Amino acid sequence: MLLAYAPKSGRRHMSYSVDQATYRQAAVMWAFIVMRQGDRLDEAAAEYDGTLLEQPRSTPPEVDDYRYWWATWTFGADQYFFLAAAAQLRKCVLKLPHDELPEVPNERMILLLRNFTEHWENPTGWSATELRGSVPGAIPGRATYTKKDVWVEGVSTTEIVLWASDVARVLRANAAEAGDPLPDPVQPFPGR
Repeated sequence: MLLAYAPKSGRRHMSYSVDQATYRQAAVMWAFIVMRQGDRLDEAAAEYDGTLLEQPRSTPPEVDDYRYWWATWTFGADQYFFLAAAAQLRKCVLKLPHDELPEVPNERMILLLRNFTEHWENPTGWSATELRGSVPGAIPGRATYTKKDVWVEGVSTTEIVLWASDVARVLRANAAEAGDPLPDPVQPFPGR
């Protein structure tokens, strides 16, 4: 979507000049992905919780306990993809300052958590260092959850999902008013 072809070489390269319409389209796409990943993360938390309830507290998980490892890895992966999508939406919203979009909740934390999760192997990186300044003892991938929300180092994923939905709604309303409608990420796709 953000790739362009160089006129003379025909090779693909990242566009150096992304216009506002492209940021708006990307924002609607990322809003949809944040909402979808939020659902997946909630499902993964419930599955993970179910496996913990089956596991005696004093017993470490067995290597061949497929359900436990599947739930653990899925929960971690869905958290990672949620943070990546939220960071992409954050980037788009910050590039659209005149669109009167809802303010990014936990704006700096979204960036730090995404980077911290991506670069887990570098405990002294700038994101890890800054994050641990506000969340001492932060651990990549750590989350807490209830039946109603998942928090990544204290940041509510439900709050981010609601923000993403609001961003999509405002962008779509503005686009419709301008006569250039954008897709609705909340509606089911045809054939589904």
